[in-house]
Amino acid sequence: GEINVDKEGNCYVATCTVSSDFPVTNGAAQPTYGGGDEDAVCFKLDADLNNLLWSTYIGGSKADAAYALALDDSNNVFITGGTRSDTDFPVTSNALNISYKGGVSDGFISHIKNDGSVLVSSTYVGTTGYDQSFFIQLDTKQNVYIYGQTDGAYPVSSSVYTNVNSG
Repeated sequence: GEINVDKEGNCYVATCTVSSDFPVTNGAAQPTYGGGDEDAVCFKLDADLNNLLWSTYIGGSKADAAYALALDDSNNVFITGGTRSDTDFPVTSNALNISYKGGVSDGFISHIKNDGSVLVSSTYVGTTGYDQSFFIQLDTKQNVYIYGQTDGAYPVSSSVYTNVNSG
């Protein structure tokens, strides 16, 4: 998982849990454990680490893990990770990929409203092979970038570094 801090010193965490009674807050984007081996979780603590300001699960009925997070200019949270929830990971209708791409696992990106109450958008990212997304970053225009791995044939722009058929 990862920890990030906003300009007010509030602490955001993206990680995973095997607990069905992880402390989620009222109005959470996903208030219940999805099931399986583990769910991703994301939460916000105040600057003194004394108060849980919001907390939510992100996951389906199989293993889901959040590895990284980034904040936009309004403190909306973008998390990324990996999922094996091939039929019920919480994706949104405005997503790039609303269906699992196949293989052992897919990466994912989820965008959570700054108060933890709404899953603004969420998508699978993957191929028919093994896929994971380990890092996420936003640029000054709030465009989202991820870094991960695949053993599948993910479409790559010719304007970026690639090593075709590499390991």
